[in-house]
Amino acid sequence: MNNANLNDDTHYCCIINSRRNSDSFFANHVIDDEGDVLSTNAVLLSLYKGGLDIEVIKANLEKVRLNPNWLSQKRDDLEYYIPQFINYLVFKENHKELINFLINACESNYFFAHLTYFQLKSLSQVVNKKVINLKEVQEFLIEYVNIMKAQYGDEYLINGNEYVSHNINKEAIQIYGTADYDQSTPKLNASEINIKQYTSVNGDDQMTDSNIGFSSTINFWNDIIRISERLYLAYPQIISLKADLQRINQNLPSSVYIPFVKDQIRNYVVLNIVASESKVFSTKERSPFYICLEIYRPDVEKDQRNDYKQSIAITLHKSILPQKMSITGSVNLDQAKYSKVHNISVSQPLQIIEEDIIDETPTVQFYSPQNDEEKSVYQSFSKEQNEDFVSVASSFVQEVHQKSILLGEDGQHLFGESAKDQEQRIRDQSLFGNLKSWRLVHLIVKSGDNLKQEQFAMQLLSTIDQIFIAEDLPMRLSIYEVISLGPNYGLIEMVKDAITIDSLKRQLWNRQQTLTQFFEQSVYLDRHRTNFLHSLVGYSLACYILQLKDRHNGNILLKRDGHLVHIDFGFFLGNAPGKGIEIENKVPFKLLSEYIEILGGVQSDFFKKFRELFYKGFIALRKHSDRILLLVKMMYSGHKNSMPCFKRGDKSITQLEERFYLQEENQRLNVICQNIINSSIDNWRAKWYDKYQYYFQGIFY
Repeated sequence: MNNANLNDDTHYCCIINSRRNSDSFFANHVIDDEGDVLSTNAVLLSLYKGGLDIEVIKANLEKVRLNPNWLSQKRDDLEYYIPQFINYLVFKENHKELINFLINACESNYFFAHLTYFQLKSLSQVVNKKVINLKEVQEFLIEYVNIMKAQYGDEYLINGNEYVSHNINKEAIQIYGTADYDQSTPKLNASEINIKQYTSVNGDDQMTDSNIGFSSTINFWNDIIRISERLYLAYPQIISLKADLQRINQNLPSSVYIPFVKDQIRNYVVLNIVASESKVFSTKERSPFYICLEIYRPDVEKDQRNDYKQSIAITLHKSILPQKMSITGSVNLDQAKYSKVHNISVSQPLQIIEEDIIDETPTVQFYSPQNDEEKSVYQSFSKEQNEDFVSVASSFVQEVHQKSILLGEDGQHLFGESAKDQEQRIRDQSLFGNLKSWRLVHLIVKSGDNLKQEQFAMQLLSTIDQIFIAEDLPMRLSIYEVISLGPNYGLIEMVKDAITIDSLKRQLWNRQQTLTQFFEQSVYLDRHRTNFLHSLVGYSLACYILQLKDRHNGNILLKRDGHLVHIDFGFFLGNAPGKGIEIENKVPFKLLSEYIEILGGVQSDFFKKFRELFYKGFIALRKHSDRILLLVKMMYSGHKNSMPCFKRGDKSITQLEERFYLQEENQRLNVICQNIINSSIDNWRAKWYDKYQYYFQGIFY
């Protein structure tokens, strides 16, 4: 392809012609009918496989669940598959019937509408070696926004209700968090808070006109992202960040939410950004930052919590939403006003791009903390050509009513201030601290990075974790939320109460202690070893099946309760760091001797349990392999052009299938599993990769 044409989307060739026939990708699958709700997984599989009339597909899509089921830990709602569904429309085919279905679904639920907006926005450009504007997607996005703004008007989109106070305490709210705020000021109750629409502090970024209901949350996150984009040039950065956050706080509280599903965070209103807690993590080219937000649920304050209703399946076939929030048939679009929506070619995708734009290197960058406190969570390192790579993991505060088993008193200070202590400290000082639903959320804001691959990796890890739960296995992965809000920016949930193994080892080295000795100081030794064991097995299986690479000690965290957490998913499904050498590529998963020592050695009962659980977990993942394969194959059908994880092309798919050993009997599979474990124990490649990271990047091993 002529590079001169890279920025002109009319020159792209259709990747569909060079792709293998879809029948070789997708096996036959029967759609499960549970009353009026069909299996989303199965319906999407039939869509990608092809062969069914598109009207039949559309009718089946109208019977799938749109929203998450809060009463279940399994995700089979269409929200979960929005990246795959939008990927189909953008890169494969965009039948008029599917476009109509998408618009209907978005008009029936504003959470679904916002997630669709963010996904379309993320796909409006390909940002790798070159910035390529996907003009068809950008034009469709304009029409889509107009439709959603007309649908939702000026509604306050927090559980579909308005929360307007007639005795709002404006003065106290305006000075809260500033130098003028007096902590002795009486705390507010819910009746003194007015939830208004958010208007942007950057006039040029704002979605204007009277229909601001759909735009309110978008305007807020645009303002937050704008800070990250210009923060790199600011000096001093932390002062600039806090000043910008205070400007945004002047427009809060507002009908703004965090688009995260876990713990129903999206049902909470953003009250305030705690500017004093913010931190900047500078790299050579960008400045991502940490913020914590005070949030609350107005419906809980008024004893109107409606989680049960939200757990009822919302479908287009049989909607249970109020009339304003539901659609009872097709949307007849104004052909004159929205002509581009239906004039998009039925036989071609919204956008097609050539295959040679893939950048081998991951687009996610990491932070370079400037003090020991920040290094307790993040570790800086660089790759080829002195570029910084990593993804930041994150996690919410401890779940409600769940108590953590902490490491011994002597080791607690190594983790810094606990999430619980931080929350209590801020709540005591907060103007909103008396609200019964008050809580904190911790986020990393990033711009200049493509988070679509990180979001995809977390979707796969979440699916693996759901399989463990479904099969009643004790292994757990620490799932944190990642959402791409645009082509090269987004949000990552921050891990609290955790420290990188690298940072922990630095501190232990000064105390002349090993990681095993650190565990032996724990008050609840067996409990911590058990937590360590279960997380080690879970991530070992995930690392093997997905071939997660770059597993040095800056990308592995230890939580206070003994669980391991893996972060940074710039390399998986066959690509590995090293440009030609790829020393990690033949390592099944990382299982060094120090991990085994924590478990008590190779002959210990804990390590025997590791072998047993690895086999049981492998059986479970193989049993549900179609769930993992479907996610990967659907994403590959379009994103092989823009995600480094698909750098190896079709081999990424075939080798993933081979790792499940689908044709082997269980007895033979046990032997295979033990051989995989044996090949991983103190694998010289994993050890040398750690040594490389130490000698060239200073990451402890």
